[in-house]
Amino acid sequence: MTKSIGIYGGAFDPPHLAHVALAKAAIEQFKFDQLLVIPTGDAVHKRRHLSPGHHRLAMAQLAFANIAQAVVDSREINRGGASYTIDTIMELNAEQPDAQLTLIIGQDQLTAFHTWLHHAEILKRVKLAVAMRNGTVMISPNISFESIEFAPQAISSSDLRQMIRMKDPQFAAKMNPSVAAYIREHELYLGST
Repeated sequence: MTKSIGIYGGAFDPPHLAHVALAKAAIEQFKFDQLLVIPTGDAVHKRRHLSPGHHRLAMAQLAFANIAQAVVDSREINRGGASYTIDTIMELNAEQPDAQLTLIIGQDQLTAFHTWLHHAEILKRVKLAVAMRNGTVMISPNISFESIEFAPQAISSSDLRQMIRMKDPQFAAKMNPSVAAYIREHELYLGST
């Protein structure tokens, strides 16, 4: 029987309850045997510096710890240098050639998908699953994808970083308590970035 693997990448800077809810929804809808949660390495598309990889990796491990199928994968952080989705997918194809891979992205990423390095090759190697925002219907004539049945939550990592910088204790309600504790322990997001 073909193994079904979801690929869920992102900065996870920090990971929050909406990330976890999307992971659970995707596992349930697509019946993934395994969901690889892959914190981004050196994200060439990000306009800001990400928090150090070891912190984002540790927070992701805490955030997704209670999901049996979720495995936090450190390959992009370990890779060093510019990190591209196509590299990760090709590695996974080589490691598990018989697996059905499904790449999970957000609606905003779908809009920019044509700018991704080797985007056409990515589509040959994976199915695409897109988390749509607020029931939006978006037709992409050149890209085939399935929508993830998911009730989006109004939580963003950028808002959480701002809340933490402003010392707003309400940030903790929007993430796994162990992630909030980790952020406090390591005094993350208190600087200007």
